[in-house]
Amino acid sequence: MAAATKAYDGTTSATLTSCTLTGVITGDVVTCTGTAAFASASAGIGKTVTVSGLTLAGAAAGDYTLASTTATTTAAVTAATVTATVAVATKAYDGTTSTTLTSCTLTGVISGDVVTCTGTAAFASASAGTGKTVTVSGLTLSARRRETTRCRARPRRQRRRSARRR
Repeated sequence: MAAATKAYDGTTSATLTSCTLTGVITGDVVTCTGTAAFASASAGIGKTVTVSGLTLAGAAAGDYTLASTTATTTAAVTAATVTATVAVATKAYDGTTSTTLTSCTLTGVISGDVVTCTGTAAFASASAGTGKTVTVSGLTLSARRRETTRCRARPRRQRRRSARRR
C-alpha cells in the first residue's frame, strides 16, 4: 500500500496511490482498491494511513481472496501556506524606528481553524514623514483547531453572606 502526500486541508482524507498484492500468479490480472484515511488531520511526516474496504478487481479477481480488507501505510501531510497582511500604528516622532503591529490578517486559513499571527514592526528610518516603508519581521503563527478545543463555562462560586441582625 502507498498513499499520497497531501497539503493540510483540515480533513483526514487520503489518496491511495498503489495497492500491491503478493501471491498473485504471474499472468493473472488482479488489482486492489480501497478507501484511505489519515489517523489525524494535522500536518506531519510518517503519519499513519489506514486503508479500509479493500476489494479485488480484474479478470482473475474471483480466483483470489484477501487475507484482510484493511491495511496500513504511512504518508505525510504538509503544512498549509498562509499569507499575512499587516497594519502598523501611526506614531508621533520619537527618534526611534519602532512601531506597533496593530493587525495581522491571514488568508489561506482552513475553515474551522483559528490561526493568528504576531510580529515586530519597524520604520525604515527614524525621521518623520508620511508613506514611510515599514518592515514587519519575526512573524509567528499560533493555531488551534476548533473541533479539538473545548470551551467550558466554569460554574461561579457564590459567596454566602451572613445576615446580621442589629
